[in-house]
Amino acid sequence: MTKILSLLCICAGLTAIQGQEVTPSFKGVNNQDAKITTEAFSYPVFLNDEMHSNFAVIYEVDTGFLVELQGYYDTYLLGDVFRVPLITKYYVNDKLYFFSGFEFEADLDKYGRKPAPPRLKFKNGVGYDIDKNFSLEANHDLQFNKTNLGNYAAPKLFSFSGKYKF
Repeated sequence: MTKILSLLCICAGLTAIQGQEVTPSFKGVNNQDAKITTEAFSYPVFLNDEMHSNFAVIYEVDTGFLVELQGYYDTYLLGDVFRVPLITKYYVNDKLYFFSGFEFEADLDKYGRKPAPPRLKFKNGVGYDIDKNFSLEANHDLQFNKTNLGNYAAPKLFSFSGKYKF
């Protein structure tokens, strides 16, 4: 039992998790008044070579009104998926916000097969910032093109997610 526990501790210690870091803004180092900020996150590579990473470039148009360009690159066993959402966010108060925008999603060829056609989605939803490190979102995706092809395609999708920044 102690050998298994030791092996698990070693594996956990060798796994590298890359979290969000405070990045210098375009107006100076760690300027809280900056109009443009960035975020990035990446999961470790697991046993089946899956890897998930994302980034966001956030521009504050006005107090409480943001425009976000996001990017997601996910590797799976059957194929890779690349998504680029362009989202606008409007904060009703300090914690509650509504968002809406478009997302382009494409499957990338992994085994010589023809990938599914790219998908264009309309996204909207609501979010709540519990505190500066944790937020919850309810999201609705609606595809414009009617392709249901692809490993991870869905014509309509409702999701509830949380984001923890560390």
